[in-house]
Amino acid sequence: MINASFVTCLCEELNHELTGSRIDKIQQPAKDVVLLTVRKPGLNRKLLLSASPGKARIHLTEMSYENPSEPPLFCVLLRKHLTGALITSFEQPGQDRLIALNLTCFDDLGRETREQLIVEMIPGKTNIVLVGPDGLIVDCAYRRDYDTDLYRRLSPGMIYRLPPKPEHYSAPVGDQGFSSPEFDSLSAFLDSYYSAREKEEVYHRRSKELRTSLTSAEKRIRKKLGAQRIELQKSASRDLLRRQADLITANIWRMKRGDNSLICEDFFDPSSPSVTIPLDPMLTPQANAAKLYKQYNKQKTAEIYLKDLIAKAEAQLDYIASVQEELDRAGSDRDIEDIRRELISAGVLKNKGGRKPSKKEKPQSPLTMHTDDGFEVFAGRSNSQNDELTFRFAHRNDLWFHVKSIHGSHVILHCGNEEPSERAIEQAAAFAVKHSQGREGENIPVDYTRIRFVKKPAGALPGKVIYTDYQTVYIHSWKQILSDNLHT
Repeated sequence: MINASFVTCLCEELNHELTGSRIDKIQQPAKDVVLLTVRKPGLNRKLLLSASPGKARIHLTEMSYENPSEPPLFCVLLRKHLTGALITSFEQPGQDRLIALNLTCFDDLGRETREQLIVEMIPGKTNIVLVGPDGLIVDCAYRRDYDTDLYRRLSPGMIYRLPPKPEHYSAPVGDQGFSSPEFDSLSAFLDSYYSAREKEEVYHRRSKELRTSLTSAEKRIRKKLGAQRIELQKSASRDLLRRQADLITANIWRMKRGDNSLICEDFFDPSSPSVTIPLDPMLTPQANAAKLYKQYNKQKTAEIYLKDLIAKAEAQLDYIASVQEELDRAGSDRDIEDIRRELISAGVLKNKGGRKPSKKEKPQSPLTMHTDDGFEVFAGRSNSQNDELTFRFAHRNDLWFHVKSIHGSHVILHCGNEEPSERAIEQAAAFAVKHSQGREGENIPVDYTRIRFVKKPAGALPGKVIYTDYQTVYIHSWKQILSDNLHT
């Protein structure tokens, strides 16, 4: 938690760094976060103002933030009032956990005015408030009426009053300073701490959102699969429809329009039992037979399509299970985004305005390690990277590894023109176990073969392959085998 003494040091630092700068650009990536790009000769910096509960702060930052497609109204207002404004000073009103940017601005007629942008960092009362030259609130990130604070009202047009101090509040005393062997400024310290924290929060949030989407997709596919299996069971009884149609056709001479049923001998049965076939009295005998033949052909055709649809649905469920295993191994927000894009391209999820990859953003490199005797080993981070690694990156004579019958990464042992040692094969197999669902087990079988024996079936989902001419090695404990490579 930021205290008043810390704010005093921070205010002095910002005065030294930014006094005399002009606000060039204003962004609002979140409701309670404002990013100011400030410039002066030889300086171009970004100043972050945050009123996020538990993360309220103000400091220079090197982080980049995603902006909404349309700027919020508070951002539009700040741009109108503060674009081009001169920062004259930073001050700490009431020696409390607040920092005010004193600004020289210009109104619509070009007249010089004085405004303040105040960042309140008091727990439970965090806010960013723009105050006009008359001391009235122009607007704020969080508008608060008297029902939340009996002392003051934070709404446009109201007089701005400082938050009341705690009962036993003591102002910072003594010579304040900051020293750290790791950071050269308070801004660098805050930026490092909160950027790591926000990256972790973004990672966990996106991971949770993706897992929720995957669970919904899995439920949807399972529900559809259940209905398809029921329809397939119904189609299995289609021979009865054809038999009834044949019996009607053979006994048309004893039927007339308006009959509700036909009672006849079933000559398909050796004992020729008497059977009753229900009829539609509104149809002729010929039309009743044609109706049954049509239903028979429809169910016959449906069986072909249903088997194909069921196979595809089962493949999708297997694919989703492999993606869930990837999520268990994902270690960064970038991994989550790569998996999400893969799911969109595979048709499992819809793209609902997610983050688009930057043109400058290069694909992630595969996971790598070196065996004791110097061979390179690669593992895919996702199903799409598995395909890239196996069918585009690997050479024809490289060895390909995959844990038997469970989900995991494709692993490539790059051999070149050399024959790998048994130790290299064992370590590559252990690497495959490490990056699979079997990493917590013991005595895990791993299949391996040459790349030339690995094929991708036509229309298969990412990561799905078939392979032949393989051998199997059993890994008792991958941790013991890779004891020198546990950082990979």
